[in-house]
Amino acid sequence: MYLVGIDISKYKHNCFIATEAGVILKEFIFENNRSGFKLFHKSLKNLDQTQDIRIGLESTGHYGTNLKQFIAASGYTYIEFNPYLTHQFAKAMSLRRTKTDKVDARTISNMLGSVDYKTLHTRFYHINELKQLVRDRDDILMNRSKTLVKLTNVLDIVFPEFKPFFNKRFGTTARFILKKYKSAKKISTLTMLDFDSLRSLSKGKFTYARFSHLKSLAKDTVGVQSPVYTGRIVSLLKDYDYFDQSLEHIDQNIISLFSNVETKLTTIPGLGIIQAATIYAETGDIRRFPNPQKLIAFAGFDTSINQSGISEHHGKLVKHGSLLLRKTIWVYALTALKSMPIFHDYYRKKRQEGKIHKVALTHVCRKLIRMIYHIEYHQIDFNEQLMK
Repeated sequence: MYLVGIDISKYKHNCFIATEAGVILKEFIFENNRSGFKLFHKSLKNLDQTQDIRIGLESTGHYGTNLKQFIAASGYTYIEFNPYLTHQFAKAMSLRRTKTDKVDARTISNMLGSVDYKTLHTRFYHINELKQLVRDRDDILMNRSKTLVKLTNVLDIVFPEFKPFFNKRFGTTARFILKKYKSAKKISTLTMLDFDSLRSLSKGKFTYARFSHLKSLAKDTVGVQSPVYTGRIVSLLKDYDYFDQSLEHIDQNIISLFSNVETKLTTIPGLGIIQAATIYAETGDIRRFPNPQKLIAFAGFDTSINQSGISEHHGKLVKHGSLLLRKTIWVYALTALKSMPIFHDYYRKKRQEGKIHKVALTHVCRKLIRMIYHIEYHQIDFNEQLMK
């Protein structure tokens, strides 16, 4: 068996090849380009192809994406290590505080001989594209939310009565009014023609009574009227529209990519297609997790355990792994409480045991992850009877 450790960097990669007996065969550097990849491939081909060739590298974001694609396209498999685990392994192997790319490549090679070798499926790059999209979507959502916060801050200065009037929400009608009329002064002089436009836009929900009330608030506002703040409102609304349009475009791409994958997540009641795509992309190949508890830990719902003698204490959540996966599971858990009796009853049971809302919901999240693991691992449709 050959153990091939690779330390990833932006422009070059360090490679260390040894046998399982510890015999060093080759140690070299190859560049992150076509000629470098050919050199790496030639080194692999010089090995006995009848033997098991294990390739390991650290999970270092996008720097290793091209190399992983090349490895998969060349017919080899690989495993990614968490950089924290690599660091801890290196500390356990030596008391010296030496960290170089060369040492890291050797450490990864040594780790390959001491762990169960789990490989990612060759569909990794299809999953990786989906992962990029769902993470971009999350960034856009965050930016849109920040834009609304900034817009609220400006309105607190120029028209503080506006957002409470719309129940603290920036719906279509509220944004239309701000975009078209821009200031409290102009809103206070709206005409019946304006009312007809707003009533049509809101499909009759924006009544004349509300229209009259809004004009009154605008007329008597304590806000500061300033062209600077008015310009700021216009700019923020443009930003919001940009993020909104970007979301529509990225959602279409996610749905298109997700339609080509084999998954049973879409059979789960109440789980939207974007949520399902996010869980699928962040989880990757479900078989790289030996059991549901590993997936629970990856999602950040594992708890710390301190044990000494006969005492054992369970601490707070160990929020490692995928933040986006954890957020998605958490949000869906709230939906599951309403759409599936089994999860609602499970939540009530935990509450009756004295657990607060967040702790009880965390238990629901773990149960959801075990369900997701089961149906994805065995590729079976959701069946509530099997959950009992």
